[in-house]
Amino acid sequence: MRGRVKSQPRRRGERGESFFLRKEAPRPPRLRGLLLFCFLAGAVAADDGRYQDYPVGSRAMALGGSFVAISDDPSGLFYNPAGVVDAHRLNVSVSASLYGIEKQSRGAIELNSGSFTLATLNVIPGEAGLLKGFGDFDARRGSPLALGFDVAVPSFRSYGIDATEPFGGLTRKLHTRVLDRTFDLAAGGAVRIDERWSVGLALHYVLRLFEQSEDALVSGAGADPPVGVYHAAAAFQNANLVALLGAKLRLGQWAFGASLSLPGIPLHSAGKVNVQDVVTDPSQPEGNRTRVVIYDEADRVRSETPSPLTLRAGFARFEPRRWTVSGQVTVHAGTSYDRFTVPPAVAERLRIQGHVDRKPVLNLNAGAEALFATDYTVALGAFTDHSGAQPLDADPSGVLRAGSSRLSNLNLYGGTLTLGVIGNHSISRLGMSIAYGGGEEAVADESGGVGSLQYQRARVHQLFLYFFLASTFRY
Repeated sequence: MRGRVKSQPRRRGERGESFFLRKEAPRPPRLRGLLLFCFLAGAVAADDGRYQDYPVGSRAMALGGSFVAISDDPSGLFYNPAGVVDAHRLNVSVSASLYGIEKQSRGAIELNSGSFTLATLNVIPGEAGLLKGFGDFDARRGSPLALGFDVAVPSFRSYGIDATEPFGGLTRKLHTRVLDRTFDLAAGGAVRIDERWSVGLALHYVLRLFEQSEDALVSGAGADPPVGVYHAAAAFQNANLVALLGAKLRLGQWAFGASLSLPGIPLHSAGKVNVQDVVTDPSQPEGNRTRVVIYDEADRVRSETPSPLTLRAGFARFEPRRWTVSGQVTVHAGTSYDRFTVPPAVAERLRIQGHVDRKPVLNLNAGAEALFATDYTVALGAFTDHSGAQPLDADPSGVLRAGSSRLSNLNLYGGTLTLGVIGNHSISRLGMSIAYGGGEEAVADESGGVGSLQYQRARVHQLFLYFFLASTFRY
């Protein structure tokens, strides 16, 4: 656990200060180090540093997320609510991925004569929403007033690791599961001030659900081998209320938009942690051969994932019935928080960094869409996904210094390719999004034995690829 840990001091004997059921006996250095390594090897937490692994929304995906100056479908409540008055009188949007995969690779790092490898995961973004215009509708200018709602899944990560291999004369089995989801429910609307200007407001309920579990079994050879069994499970959920203000300016065939997302207001938080660690070593004196560690905090762990101040600004250029180009810049302010608050002793066993410091981040988006053969469109988009994590502070040998951040620090660069089909009252888009990049990550190393836990800096490359299908219905 890095930095501050919000925990209240406890007197010995109170729940949470000590979770040893029996007096702690010395553990063989190799077995103890291996048990911790097994847990560490799979403990890949979600990336709290990045904001945009892939764009959200139907047309927004086609334009690489460059949508703040357009925002004329329900996903506009996510980018710039001022643009929703440009939608048709009734607008329904649905988008979902067909299949997604992430691949992450590292250079080999020697840990207790073993190597560290990982992993694949599925990515399933989605979005659905509805807009309704009110007042006298104009096919060119839209409606004087529009209201709507939108449900988006801007982040969905689910992956697992299963490994069985010999390790220093012992055999290890490792089973890891991580599920990290974010849901964004928005409601809002916009008012047209005149032919050029409109303003909008949307309120977002942002919910994050995180679960991680680790199961490890280590056993030696012989009739009465040393055995280690480790289980850890951690889960939390938290929600924020976020207000998004927007404005849009239309000048002929140009449009300009800007939105400001205010810092979120925490609404609720809950979590739980369970750790069970049992080691049996027949080489120890009688009475000290088994060590049992149990910690259980049910529904009393607090967490937070604040939404920082965010500014989006961009432009769009239209050539009616021919093409559209757009560009956008997004700035996320820095923030600091404890995503997981547990006693320090438990945090040390979970190996999930609790304190997060995000530095300010600037991301760019650009896109272009062209109409051909009357009923078809093709679109290209590009975006960046820079990390807000603090740099890893390591010595010349690559070992992290005390107090260094251990969050992944990877920058991604992505693009989208989309084919659209235009119907009488709908536009359907089939496309793909790809993002690739690299950076650095902390890898735990306890090869030196008891009390020698340290982290090494490793180069990491990550690939996101998914195919999506999106449809917008306009009436």
